[in-house]
Amino acid sequence: MTSQQNQYDYIVVGGGSAGSIVAARLAEEGAGSVLLLECGDAGDKHPETLTEDGFKYAFANDDLMFHRMSAPQEGCGGRKLFLGTGRGMGGSGAVNGMVYTRGDKRDFERWPKGWHYDDLVPHFEAVEKRIGIRPRVPTPFAQRFIDASVSAGFTRKDGMNDGELGGVVGCNDMNYDESGRRSSYRAWLHERQVPNLQIVTNASVRRLVFGDSQRAVGVECEIEGQIKTFDVSKEVVLCAGALETPKILMLSGVGPRQEIEAQRIRLIKDIPGVGQHLHDHPNVCVFYRAEQPVDFKYPQLYGFDAARRPAHAQTNEAPDTCFVCFAAPGTLHQSMHRMVPLIALPGPLYKLGFLRSFYRVLIDLAFKLPWLQRYVSTVFGIVVILGKPDSRGSIGLNSADPAAPARIDPAYFKSPRDRETLLAGIAKARQIAEQPALAQAGAKPLSLGGTNASEEKIWKWATAATMTTFHFCGSCRMGDDVDSPVDTKLRVKGLRNVRVADASVMPEIPVSALNAPSMMIGYRAANFILEGKSS
Repeated sequence: MTSQQNQYDYIVVGGGSAGSIVAARLAEEGAGSVLLLECGDAGDKHPETLTEDGFKYAFANDDLMFHRMSAPQEGCGGRKLFLGTGRGMGGSGAVNGMVYTRGDKRDFERWPKGWHYDDLVPHFEAVEKRIGIRPRVPTPFAQRFIDASVSAGFTRKDGMNDGELGGVVGCNDMNYDESGRRSSYRAWLHERQVPNLQIVTNASVRRLVFGDSQRAVGVECEIEGQIKTFDVSKEVVLCAGALETPKILMLSGVGPRQEIEAQRIRLIKDIPGVGQHLHDHPNVCVFYRAEQPVDFKYPQLYGFDAARRPAHAQTNEAPDTCFVCFAAPGTLHQSMHRMVPLIALPGPLYKLGFLRSFYRVLIDLAFKLPWLQRYVSTVFGIVVILGKPDSRGSIGLNSADPAAPARIDPAYFKSPRDRETLLAGIAKARQIAEQPALAQAGAKPLSLGGTNASEEKIWKWATAATMTTFHFCGSCRMGDDVDSPVDTKLRVKGLRNVRVADASVMPEIPVSALNAPSMMIGYRAANFILEGKSS
């Protein structure tokens, strides 16, 4: 959509899980004129982002994911890992598995005052009322996984949105209905006409423009190869995500002095915490093959536990690990479309579209083979997710060119405690698979062989198998302390009219998926702005 206007009261950067809510609420509740800038495509251009079973195709679509690689990860054998996130209207909420989990109450105990779990329940409920959430009914094989987990010490609980996740397993809530995906984009923007809102897609934001003070006066972006600046009279709200928001701030001259001055960018405000405190949920998947086909296709089965809990401890201890049952038949084909070219085509070779297409054609041909179809139909995995990592990484600039990739170091397993927790989680996953409900289905390990693998052998495998869960957060954390660049009303400290409303403000990662907390943050950011307008 082409804008016919140059000045707006509010400019929201990013049309993802939080940004869709911020922009829609400001416009429909009369805050003034609103411009939403999204670097990717309109939602209707990619129908798979609107359907409840299109997530696997969205994940494999190059137009719907940022291509980013990490700095070499010492904790992963020196590998560079894929760190893609969603782009286009809906953002990561348009390509994820539609998992909706608020998190454990104890996840929020280290968030600032006013952001603890009980403070947030009304905002979660407001989001849930608009999008609708519900668990899926377990299939027979899904029930086997639940039964095996219960035999291994878990308690059955479906939904899992009461804030108590210690030692539970079940069918988690998901944001979907019979007609499609219930993302924040669909619920707040796609289904209705919002007055006073202009949406501009394929607009890559380059930087915020500041006047003589620490007040943003515009947003500079690139649209169809042309540089254009939109003026703003009230506020800019950054909702570009935990990997893009700090990059935009630093390109604008806001962030650590050394990062900015090293690229000869004019310093607007020295804020050392911008780009720091980055963290994520790294994971490994322990694969198995059963004697019968796996009969579900969604990421609907979740368990949470304190994997490092001593044997005598209470089962309701705060969970540090998440377990997901992964069904290969539904998603492995498209997952390989994404991951195989990343592995086979390092560096600049990946940018050559015909080479990516070549590998994907080979994958398509392979999946037409009857024997491979039969094999894959019986494969499942238990994904072990490090839910409460101690390690903290960072984001920095490699160049003053907005098109250049940022330097992203998630610092996986930098803390020795993370190794201990992941190893305990892998042991727990193997324990689940050995229970009668799965053993009677003939479940045989495809990873790690038998039960006698040494800890060193398991860790060597884990460092080679680790990947991101795409749950990046913390890179512009909020708090009252001097190291937090954003205050508890999501305003960037030292700037007069810039807020951040996305996962980058999370001071500590929840043990579960981040889509629900991200939507809650967007909803609350709009509240702060609307309350300030009326006061």
